[in-house]
Amino acid sequence: MKKREITATGTINNNGGLAMYMGELNEFFKGWKGSRIIARFIVASPGSSEALKGYYFNYVVPTFKHAIWEAGERLTEEQTERRLRELSPVMYEQTPDINTGKYETRLRTIAELGNAELIEHIEFLKQLASEEYCLYIADPNEI
Repeated sequence: MKKREITATGTINNNGGLAMYMGELNEFFKGWKGSRIIARFIVASPGSSEALKGYYFNYVVPTFKHAIWEAGERLTEEQTERRLRELSPVMYEQTPDINTGKYETRLRTIAELGNAELIEHIEFLKQLASEEYCLYIADPNEI
């Protein structure tokens, strides 16, 4: 069964035009001669600040790990961080399949988020901590 999807990256140049390597795409297209395609373009986040990532990984995640531990479940820090991403709606990327009407869902990583999305993720977790664990997650400027 041949692959029906491909992901390629590029950049938008200073003139507002798309600049991307077409070699891999053209090889993919050769296997589907005469077929119709749907192109979807997503502007990637420029990235989040290292300080914000540090706050997330060095304070938010360990604080949750401790709270989850106190609630009786033993998780590693990595398992805790994955659980936090699984709970947060910000962390899901969903793409509808037009043919089946079903959504393909992918769990995003922290590295994929820009500052605004990472802040939204953390704010969701702060609310969750308050409601589910009676826990206060301090803002970065409070610690």
